Amino acid sequence: MAPSKLIVRTYKQEDLPHLIELYNHNLAGSPYFIRDEKILKHFMRCPGVSKDSVFVASVNNQITGLAILSITTEESRLRQGNILELQTKDASSMHALIQATLNYCNGKDLDMVVGAPPRGPLANTAFKDWLKLEPGVMMAKTLSSSSLLQTLLSKEEIKNSHAGKKIVFHIGEEIVELGDINGKTKEPAILVTMSPQTFHKIIFGQVSPYVAYLTRRIRVKGLRNTLSILKLLHRMKLPTPLYLSPVDRM
Repeated sequence: MAPSKLIVRTYKQEDLPHLIELYNHNLAGSPYFIRDEKILKHFMRCPGVSKDSVFVASVNNQITGLAILSITTEESRLRQGNILELQTKDASSMHALIQATLNYCNGKDLDMVVGAPPRGPLANTAFKDWLKLEPGVMMAKTLSSSSLLQTLLSKEEIKNSHAGKKIVFHIGEEIVELGDINGKTKEPAILVTMSPQTFHKIIFGQVSPYVAYLTRRIRVKGLRNTLSILKLLHRMKLPTPLYLSPVDRM
């Protein structure tokens, strides 16, 4: 007998009653608000949700999970994926649905993905490499540190603060160059080096760039007074994207 194969596909109208069964299985006796067809249809009509951003996982034609994703453009100009809903029966379905949403977001050239994972050990494993903005409440994953940095540096108030400077950011293995690096001016470029983890913690306000510099998690070369660079990093701090499922906000 061939082993059961897990597949992830986009949602079809005939899936709706089976999703209600999934909710009844997952949420019975839990403090979550009960989901019904009306609430599910409301999720699927949320701004930024499209017919190809609602995913279901199934094994042998039995639905084992659901993920609903919206895409928004935030005030900081970041293009963000929001996992509005994630319910699964097992760890394999959760991992597969998360990977499907990340692949979809990568295909849309988004900067980051945020979500409120369901409570329980399944989510602890599936979201282990996500940044914990508020553990158990809000998680985030950046899709490209260089793309995220370029978006932040394009904001007008940040752009003005580094006008005329030549700066090279090394974020792990990714490189972002600002200013005329190969120009004829004699002024040397400023080199700023940090790990992706440090960069993400700075922009989400989990660590101060001043503390990161003093603890050698940020290195700056080509500049005697590093204060201007640390102020530049401080201006990149994002408002915490506290996105919760609309029902769970109630």
